[in-house]
Amino acid sequence: MLFPVIVFLTVGGVVAAIASYRGIRRGGARFYTLEREAMLRRAGYTLLSSLLFFVAAIGLLLYERQQLALIDGPNGPAAEVVVEAAPTATPTLAFESVPPPETPTPTPDPDQPTPTPTSVICRAQITDTGGNGLTLRTAPGGEEITVLPEGSLVTLLEDEPVSAGGFTWRSVRVTGGGEGWLAQEFLTIGSPCD
Repeated sequence: MLFPVIVFLTVGGVVAAIASYRGIRRGGARFYTLEREAMLRRAGYTLLSSLLFFVAAIGLLLYERQQLALIDGPNGPAAEVVVEAAPTATPTLAFESVPPPETPTPTPDPDQPTPTPTSVICRAQITDTGGNGLTLRTAPGGEEITVLPEGSLVTLLEDEPVSAGGFTWRSVRVTGGGEGWLAQEFLTIGSPCD
C-alpha cells in the first residue's frame, strides 16, 4: 500500500514546517535588513515545501481510498455504509375513469430453443478425520464400500441429507465414478452449496 509514502510525506511536511518556523524566528531577531530578508525568504520557501508535502500526502490518501472503493464496490467489506431509513410517504389511491390499455403478452417463438436450467455442481472435501479417512457406505449407516483418505474431493448429489445413527449422511459421487453415502460432519462443503 501507499502507507509508508504517506507517512514519509507527512513527516517531511512537519520537518519543513518546523524549519520554516525557526527561520522566521531567526529572521525576526537579526538587525541587518539584508540578512533578515534572506532568512525570511528561505523560511517562505520551506513553508511552501511543507505545504506541498501535506498536499501530496492528502492526495495519496484520497487516491488510495478511491482505489479501495473501486476494488470493494460500493457495499464491499472495506467500506461499511450506514443507511438510515428514510421516512416513507403514505401512498394515495388514484382512481382513473378510463381503464389502462392492455399490454400484449409476448408469444414464444417456436423456432427458439427453450432454456434448460443447469444444475450447480457441489463439491466437498473430506476433513477432520484425524488422518483415518472416511468410510463410503452403500446407504446411510449401511455396508462399507471403501475408505476414502482425508483430503479426497467428492461431488455431492442432489439427494436430501438423511439422519441415521447419530450422523447426517450425504449422497456423493467419488472421483473414480462410484457413488455412496458419507457422514456430513466430516465434509467441508465448498461454495455455492454451503
